[in-house]
Amino acid sequence: MCKFKTIFPAGIQQIFKSYLTNRHFLLKYRDTYTFLHPILSGVPQGSVLGPLLYLIYTAYLPTTDKSYTATFADDTAILTVHEDPDEATQQLQVHLNKIHPWLIKWRMKENEIKPTHVTFTLKKRTWPPV
Repeated sequence: MCKFKTIFPAGIQQIFKSYLTNRHFLLKYRDTYTFLHPILSGVPQGSVLGPLLYLIYTAYLPTTDKSYTATFADDTAILTVHEDPDEATQQLQVHLNKIHPWLIKWRMKENEIKPTHVTFTLKKRTWPPV
């Protein structure tokens, strides 16, 4: 909620707090239910406010002057452009190195399976991974 304190007045903060706290889930397997368990993070799946809250939460994602950040829903792309693909890769790595501590600070976890590094060039060779 600390990000909301800098943006919204107290009344709006209370509305978001009530929307995001005191939520629980249970599982059903065939005819058996588990006990209620608290939901400690996230927003209700498919909620109208979910995308807005995500944008607010990630609004201050670290940037660099040599890369571009593009987001859509919960996906983020980091783009770098340079005539030398090695330099573009290095610029991308610098940006990723800035983002990693930010993710830890704000308790976000990157999807380790999803990242893809794509190099567009006419040169035929293998480029270093990031």
